Amino acid sequence: MLSQSEIDALLGAVAEGPPAPGAGGSSSALSAAGRSIKTYDFRRPDKFSKDQLRTLQAIHENVARVAAARLSARLRTGVSITLADTAQMIYDEYVQGLTLPTELVVLANDELGGPFLMDLDLGLALAGVERMLGGTGRVPETRREPTPIESSLLVRIVDDLIAAIAEGWAHLVKLSLRIGETAFGPSLLRVAAPSHVVAVLTYEVRLAGQTTPLTLCYPHASLEPLMPRLSASAWYSQPDRSSDVGAGRAALTAALRSVDIPVSAVLGAVELSVEALLGLQPGDTIRFEERAASPVLLSVMDQARAWAQPGRVGDRLALRVVTPLEPVEA
Repeated sequence: MLSQSEIDALLGAVAEGPPAPGAGGSSSALSAAGRSIKTYDFRRPDKFSKDQLRTLQAIHENVARVAAARLSARLRTGVSITLADTAQMIYDEYVQGLTLPTELVVLANDELGGPFLMDLDLGLALAGVERMLGGTGRVPETRREPTPIESSLLVRIVDDLIAAIAEGWAHLVKLSLRIGETAFGPSLLRVAAPSHVVAVLTYEVRLAGQTTPLTLCYPHASLEPLMPRLSASAWYSQPDRSSDVGAGRAALTAALRSVDIPVSAVLGAVELSVEALLGLQPGDTIRFEERAASPVLLSVMDQARAWAQPGRVGDRLALRVVTPLEPVEA
């Protein structure tokens, strides 16, 4: 809080107007009490520090890499996603900058202090849907809302992006994200008050030689529970996971040992025509191509893996493997 003398000093500095040319062009001045005064725009408050913005940038660079891999697999073509800008602004300013209509998705979760918003450009959305249907993935020339069939396919792209966001945040917090609302305009969405500060991450998505935007908008109130952890020290600190890796490997080994794998052996085989097969009578003899002493083919999950010698162990039939367990040709 400012004292009355400090408030008077501020008002006096405003009344005096800008500093003289010889006084320097700094935005700071000295008050009557000798304290440094720095200008502050109450319409654009700085809620996120530079360190927190850098951490958000590092998180969402990981999101970009994961999302590009997922969308490339989904669309069966190369997709490049680059984080172009990280900034804080007023929510109303962000909304005014949207190109409508657009695909707005409110992402709800239980770990943060509230929801946040994803703006998926409709050009990118429709190009992705066209690609899934076997097209070239070109961005349409005119903006239009997707049809019900296109909307159902668009959910798959949104799900890939949600999974990428959750994976990007996994180093700091495990997010259980779900779709809260969707709309083609921001007027009815409940995300933040118009004057609230938001952090906006802007991506450039390159598909089929075209670039389209993708943005994530985090209200400050939603990220407030994580503010102490949005620091470089928290982000770059790597916990010791050696014990977890060892325990996971042991559990995986135990699980694999209990898996049943079908193993089969072909003792002999012969090709018969349909005519010969229909002409078989009781007492007929079928001559196999293999001799009784020849090794037989051992298959694991219907894949030829080794040669084995048939025999007996006690009163049971058995096979003795005579070649390594690796792919072989019959």
